[in-house]
Amino acid sequence: MTSIEIGGGTLAQPGWVNLDSRNGVGEWRREAQDTPWPAADGSVDAIRASHVMEHIPAGQPRIDVMNEAHRVLRPGGVFEIIVPFMTGTWHAIADPTHLSLWCEESFHYFDGRKSADADYGIRLWTTLELDVADGWEGHWKGTPR
Repeated sequence: MTSIEIGGGTLAQPGWVNLDSRNGVGEWRREAQDTPWPAADGSVDAIRASHVMEHIPAGQPRIDVMNEAHRVLRPGGVFEIIVPFMTGTWHAIADPTHLSLWCEESFHYFDGRKSADADYGIRLWTTLELDVADGWEGHWKGTPR
């Protein structure tokens, strides 16, 4: 296994392991926040979560997913997240299945640029890219520090 698609549903990329509560296979049929994942430390090249992180509850479940991705990625491995941002549109708040809201600063809690003056147990990332597409869709790529 070299790559994990979180919540890929029926559209998981060929050759990627689909970590999905409905369409995952075997031990990979689970919620992303159901950690630990069945992967060894540093054994994964890439992780992708496209329009799924907003379906994971804010708080500890979000931190658990980010920390677990940090654990399984190899040095230099990349985690790509695409989420609707709370900026300029209804996309982030209209969907009744969205359990957490995201903005650009959300990622800065994980790369250390923002802090709540508390220890949340967050494993820090290096942000490689952070962009907004179409005025509302956040695209982030990070690698474990």
